Parts: sequence; structure tokens; C-alpha cells
Amino acid sequence: MTDILERFLQQCHQRPDHAAVVESGQIYRYGELQQWVMGWAAALAQFGIDHPRVLIHLPAGAQAYAAMLATAASGGYYAPTNTAAPLQRQQQVASQFDPDVIITTASLRSTLTVELPALKGWIDCNAPLPPPLADPRPSHDLVYILFTSGSTGIPKGVMIPRSGLNHYIAWALQAMAVTPDDRWSQHPNIAFDLSVLDIYGALCGGATLFPLTTPQDRLMPALAIRRHALTIWNSVPSVLDLMLQSRQLTSNHLASLRLATFCGEPLLPHHVEALFAARPDIRLHNTYGPTEATVSCTLLCLDRNNHQQATRSTLAIGEAIEGMGIHLMDHGELVITGPQLARGYWRNPQESTRAFRSLWLDGVEQPAYFTGDCCERIDGHIYFRHRLDHQVKIHGHRLELDEVSHAIRCLGFSAACCGVVEGELHAFIETADALDHDQLRQSLRQILPDYAIPKGFHARKSLPRNSNDKIDLKALIASLTASP
Repeated sequence: MTDILERFLQQCHQRPDHAAVVESGQIYRYGELQQWVMGWAAALAQFGIDHPRVLIHLPAGAQAYAAMLATAASGGYYAPTNTAAPLQRQQQVASQFDPDVIITTASLRSTLTVELPALKGWIDCNAPLPPPLADPRPSHDLVYILFTSGSTGIPKGVMIPRSGLNHYIAWALQAMAVTPDDRWSQHPNIAFDLSVLDIYGALCGGATLFPLTTPQDRLMPALAIRRHALTIWNSVPSVLDLMLQSRQLTSNHLASLRLATFCGEPLLPHHVEALFAARPDIRLHNTYGPTEATVSCTLLCLDRNNHQQATRSTLAIGEAIEGMGIHLMDHGELVITGPQLARGYWRNPQESTRAFRSLWLDGVEQPAYFTGDCCERIDGHIYFRHRLDHQVKIHGHRLELDEVSHAIRCLGFSAACCGVVEGELHAFIETADALDHDQLRQSLRQILPDYAIPKGFHARKSLPRNSNDKIDLKALIASLTASP
């Protein structure tokens, strides 16, 4: 199967003057991006490490994308940070990953102050480039590690194999019919795995990538679609609500789009109806997949005439893409098999053993990932129902409720727990005192990303316990929904 780096370099050879990335009005062409990639690959090679472990500490944009490809060219693997996340989260990722090299800028370098025992040096991406690496070096088994929420507040690193990414991008380029004429959005932050489709899909397909990084573009994405004449849009479904609230989900704003693809949380019927009302001819892809299966592993192709056949309270998640398998267990859990599976969790064998196990299929033992997602098949379609544990999706971001509870306890409260009520996160805190909601939010923003800040805080003199002496979250949620 063709490697992602080979695909990118082929595009650079065929169309060096074609726009690869348009960022804040600046055009970066494929030839220029190739110079960065092979120059930084040479800089990484100078550290004398066969497979360098590289932390990419950059915001979304041409430099970050080039750093990812440079790491691949050097034979290494990388972890990206979300530079807009709280500093503590950035420090946690850096500490967990413990990189050999960090690619960043002089201004961002000062934000990483944790001790990194393996660190050999830094690459300033604004410094002059060294002579380019003549040929890519032999690749590592891994291509990247993405750190997701952990139940103790410590992120878990999902280890994605390069062969898995190669499989996924080969599928995406064909399924999405990508051409150099495409103008592709890049809305998710680069530490969120949905961005992987944007970055590698566009740059391996010769398309032009448009990172949406300004507050205006992120709050008014439909205006960005119109201004940049985007042809491919990729995001979590809830971004459509922003367009609906601003009354900009219109045919005028979406006129250039040929394909909209969604992943990361359930796609809702009102999303689909609004899209087709604005653009009856648009193609719509609904996909499903945890980070542990390399972005997504299912596809449901929707059009104006067929979407109601796959609609209940949410849209169906589709069927497995070629080479992947999805399997419903007797208790409803969805289990995934196939070449896109992660290698487990970075330096976390206990969690790896729990989630990655074997599955016997037709008498053959296969590696499998047990998702913890409860699904059901109705009239031939598979629908997501709920999580089997306390992990939820808030605005498309995976979040473990215990992580938020842990953060609240760190503020000095003896007990706390969190739950989702009508799609919003609420926190229940054991205290005899009144809560200062504004102060709580301000304190939590120092350690949690914005999507993890509860909408409501509820003081309880004593949190109810069940027969196992655990906090009874169901009773708390019931008391909240029963309130007038």
C-alpha cells in the first residue's frame, strides 16, 4: 500500500506551484512545503536517532503539517499538542510523551517548562533550513500518538501505526474522490484526531488545505466556507448548530461545497434536514470511529432521497469500510477489527490489555478493540446508543467524566461527580457552602479545556451512595431533571 509520505512527495513533484495550504491569506505551495519537510527531516537526522520521537508544539497551519511529514521522512513518530489548551494539559502531554526532539517556535518554547529526560534538542521552525535530506529514512512502526482524556486526569496516548494511517488515507482519497481542484477545510485542532483526515487527505491528494484558526472563522464557519470557496467540509456535527444559530446554513454560503463529512459525535436528523434544505445536491458522509481505530472506520453515504431510511433519534453510523470489521457483541458493545487498530496506549500496558483483546471470528483469532460504545442494529442499520462506561462526547470531544470530577476535587472539594443532562455537562459537588460558579469556571479553565467545563454546578451537603458505596450519579441526575 502506498505510504503517506510517498503520496505527498508525488504531489510535490507533479505540482510544485500548486497551493498546498492557505493560511491567513498566505499561500504555501507544494514545492515550498517540500523544502520545509525535507529540511526539518535533515535537522531531525542530525540528532543521530534512527526513529526520533518528536513533539510538535505548534498551532494548526502549514508549519505544523510540514513538521508531521518531516517526522515521517526522518523515520520518526510524533505527538501534537493543542497550543490553545490549558498550559497544564500541554505540559502533561509533553511529560507523558517525553520526546527526543521538539519542533516549535521561540515564543512557544518558553511555555514548556516540565522536565523531559529524553530530550536531545529543539528545532526552531523559523530558523534557516539546513540542506534537505536526500532520501526519506526507514519508517518506524508508529506514525503518531494522540493523547486523549484519562480517568485520573492523566492523558492516554493512543499509538497509531503508519500502516494503519496508510490504509485509512488510501480509503479516504478514493471514497471522497479527492482531486487537486478541492479546497478543504481544517477545522479541528491538530491534537484532535479528526484533523488527521484533513491534513493527510488534502496533502496526499494534491488539494488545498484551509486551516480555520481565527475566532471569527470558528464561530462563523459558514462565512469561511463561502469566502474560501471550500469544496470539502469536515467537522463534528455540532458545528452545524453554529451555522444554524447564526442563520448562515444557506445555499448562498454553501454554494461551493460538494461534500460534507462528519465524525466524532452522533449526527442528528435536524442537521441533515438543514443541510439538504440548503443544498439538495450535496453529498454527505456520516462516519464513526474512535481514535483507537485511526479516525474512522465506517461510512454512510447520504443524499436527499435516502437519508430518512437511516434515521431514528440519530443517523446510523454506516457499515465498515473496506478491510475493517465492526462486530456487535451480545451485550451491545461494538468491537472493531482491521489494520487501522492502534498498537495500544503509550506506556500503559494495563489499559492496553483492557481495551485491546482478541476476538474469535469464524474460528480465527483476530486483534480487536473493544470500544465501550453500546450500539444496536435496527432494520439493517447500526445506531450508537450510549457509552458503557462514563466516557462521553461533549461538542465532538471525547471526555471521561472522572477527569472533570478529579479536577474539581483538586480544587479542595472532598467529593464530586459529573453527568450529562440533555447534552450538557453538569457537576455535583459535596459541600455545605454556597458555590461561586464564576470562580469555579475560572479555576477549572486553568487545568481543563473549554469543552470540559460544566455548564452547571450543583452543591449537595452529601452525595448519595448506592449499595456499592459509590456515588449514585443516576439519583443525582434524576433529582436535577425532577427540579422545576
